Amino acid sequence: MKFLKSSRAIQAIVAVGATYLLSIAFFGKTGALWPIIRAPGSLRENRSRISDKSLGSIHNETLGFEHVYAIGLPERTDKRDFLSLAAAISDIKLEWLDGVKADAISQKAMPNGYDQESTISTFMASWRAHMNALLRVLDNSYSTALILEDDVDWDITLKQQLVEFARGLHSLQNTEKVSSSAPYGTHWDILWIGSCLSAPNQNETRFYAIPQDPTVASTRQRQGAAGIPGIWEDRFPEDSTRYVYSAETICCTFGYAVTRKGAEKIIAALSVSHIETPIDNALSDLCAGEDGRRRIDCYSTSPGLIGTYKTSGSSSRDSDINSSENGDYHEEHSWNMVYGVKRNIHRLAAGDDTVQSQWQDEDREPWQQEEIHPREFKYPEGVLVEI
Repeated sequence: MKFLKSSRAIQAIVAVGATYLLSIAFFGKTGALWPIIRAPGSLRENRSRISDKSLGSIHNETLGFEHVYAIGLPERTDKRDFLSLAAAISDIKLEWLDGVKADAISQKAMPNGYDQESTISTFMASWRAHMNALLRVLDNSYSTALILEDDVDWDITLKQQLVEFARGLHSLQNTEKVSSSAPYGTHWDILWIGSCLSAPNQNETRFYAIPQDPTVASTRQRQGAAGIPGIWEDRFPEDSTRYVYSAETICCTFGYAVTRKGAEKIIAALSVSHIETPIDNALSDLCAGEDGRRRIDCYSTSPGLIGTYKTSGSSSRDSDINSSENGDYHEEHSWNMVYGVKRNIHRLAAGDDTVQSQWQDEDREPWQQEEIHPREFKYPEGVLVEI
């Protein structure tokens, strides 16, 4: 009897050990044990099996896209200089496209349904600039392209962030194999990676969560609103989690990528057809299939990976679309970026090994570090969640 008990104990120990080793092999080198099924019908979690090698081209000079465009008015040389420098330091290659002024648009060239009295002219200038960028995607037969505005900033860890974003995208799409030449695939229309607001359908039950992300600004530090469903937050707190999901509400065009097919759909809907709202709202309507629009496939992340940057000084210099007449002074700020490149531009240009957080001392959150070594930094892994 004593021998039988000892044998059972040994068997139990061996079984536990085997289960642990299998879990490590299945879930990855971090050793974190994410259960496939927590409880029948309640919550399912799984880590992606997509290898880093298949996503390696995200580290190239176009971030894994076929091309990168930046839109800006030629006379705003201050913005061009700053963004070009930030891109060079980040090993990103940009092609500049000229922005459009309202007085350069012919009324005869406006899309059907345009209401001159209710539409602000500068918004239409922005619309025309983005249409021009999308046309360049078609003219050059690019399979994918990233479009940036001229005042954006990104985290020094952007390429690592995008690798995990791509892994989340493929997890949501149930991708079995990823081509190294197309790390994001092409089964989408828009990847909205830079916005001031982004949200899924409130009944959405699948999302990709990256918990305890050091590059996430907390809700008290964050600008803009987020529409993350409460049931998501119950499992992964919004404060320190980055989410990737199928999106239907988005605002601001800081940075977004399109496929060739996506560019075709957008031009057909917002130029050949009609536009009655600012370009970002119109794109959001396409993502949600609202206002009689045919729905397109949009994916986003919250918080965004690209934000807008404001240098210290008068607010009258900030935007060429929304001009501030009062010219109030504000401090330097990078929208929701913890380790923003532009805020660290002098350190990076000088070759320093570290970058500093936008928030210091009591303003910094426990999951954020005061400074990081970009070359030593390891971005956290995410998990696909099905509720």
